[in-house]
Amino acid sequence: MNVRHAISGRHGRWLGPLAAAAIVLIAQISLRAQASQPTEAAASAAFKADVHARAGLTCESCHGPVRARSGGGAPVYAPIPRRSIAPMCAKCHSNAVYMRKFSPRVRVDEYAQYKTSLHGKRMAAGETRVATCSDCHQAHGIIEIRDARSPVAPAHVARTCAACHADAARMAPFKRSAEIPADWSKSVHAAALLQRGDKSAPTCSTCHGSHGATPPNVDAVANVCAECHVREAELFRASKKGALFAAMGQGDCIVCHSNHHIGPPKDAWVGLDEKANCATCHDATIPGADTINAVRKGFDDLALKMNGAKDLLTRAETAGMLVEDGKLALHDATEAHVRLRVLVHAFATPPFDAVLKEGVAAADKAGRLGDEAMAELQYRRRGLAIATLVILGFLLTLYVKIRRLPPV
Repeated sequence: MNVRHAISGRHGRWLGPLAAAAIVLIAQISLRAQASQPTEAAASAAFKADVHARAGLTCESCHGPVRARSGGGAPVYAPIPRRSIAPMCAKCHSNAVYMRKFSPRVRVDEYAQYKTSLHGKRMAAGETRVATCSDCHQAHGIIEIRDARSPVAPAHVARTCAACHADAARMAPFKRSAEIPADWSKSVHAAALLQRGDKSAPTCSTCHGSHGATPPNVDAVANVCAECHVREAELFRASKKGALFAAMGQGDCIVCHSNHHIGPPKDAWVGLDEKANCATCHDATIPGADTINAVRKGFDDLALKMNGAKDLLTRAETAGMLVEDGKLALHDATEAHVRLRVLVHAFATPPFDAVLKEGVAAADKAGRLGDEAMAELQYRRRGLAIATLVILGFLLTLYVKIRRLPPV
């Protein structure tokens, strides 16, 4: 009895804590099962509109066999580890024969590119906080890329990238700035894409790549910009400045234009005054100061003539005059102005001066036609005033004559 009592006493000391732990464990399992039901239901609902569902895939295609059943009998599938997501997607998306059942032009090198990206390399090294397929394309409810609702459609790419790259806490371990998405949103590229709906305007993936996303090195920046700005790149590479930047290891375009917060071009960027871009590196003592001043003066002279002509034509048109020829001339001057901003990248006056001459001639023509329209307007007004006086005089004379008639 003493032995039994001793054993019972030892077990009794542990019985309470064990029972409490069991109750807590059962409660946690119950809560997890309850919490998983809405998640499973939401995933199931989203998957109905998924491109994979339309292709005939099921939950088991990615998650494997049913692992268990929830309290309501709904299937519970094993979660897919983050490091396994990209290889799993690649089983289909890297299979050319299989993918061509759905589209003959579909790419099958996304996973190969992903493995070369910073995301892919860090994921392979065990860093699971970096992006994988489901972060950009979603896990369930995946939409075709060409669908405007897709998170990777041109208008949504920056917002999708910003989900991670605008998160300061998430970027801190990688020593990346979380201000980049905000900077891009203030750029001329963002304005073109998001405000004017220009789908050809650059967004994150345009410059960094999508699946093979990697920031371009300093020596590759000009190649990235040259994808769109072909003429500017050709002029820069052929210039003395291009050779100098190459020797110095400078980032070509970004030295003057920055990389993400790229503003619309301004004539004021050229010059040696404090706010000009040129003044960042140059002053009035350098041999090329005369060229910088000459180019700036050309811009200022053309802008002055264009603004004057525009003011005249606007006033004349508002007064009812036909000024189509003047507006066409002003359009030619505007086109020359745009070309001059391109020719700045030659860092020389000969090509610049020739187009400047064309622009000034067009602006002068527009101003002359504006002057002629205003002179015609004044002539018509004087003629109208004289005609009005004549008519009033005639009416006054007629009134006097009528008053002098004898009564009937």
